[in-house]
Amino acid sequence: MLRDLCNLGYAAQQCARFPANDGADAVRFTIARDDSGLIGLYYVAEKNHLPHSHGPLEYSRAAGVFTVAHGDAMLQRQAEAYLASYLRRQQHAA
Repeated sequence: MLRDLCNLGYAAQQCARFPANDGADAVRFTIARDDSGLIGLYYVAEKNHLPHSHGPLEYSRAAGVFTVAHGDAMLQRQAEAYLASYLRRQQHAA
């Protein structure tokens, strides 16, 4: 059976399950650097296909924690998932 579903990242579709607010409807991450035991990430949050907010995040390999984290718990969790995927890909490549 096919049915319409809501997915974060598709601003053109309105979804009743998403709360109406000023928050982003898509978030993109990238690894900016990976050296000296620190992984620098950068995020860009989008609203209606336009930039909404952006900034750096930083993860310490030695401590196993974000030394520069995001104040929004949902965005931070997404960053953690992105980083976990990045680290898994690195392990498989080695």
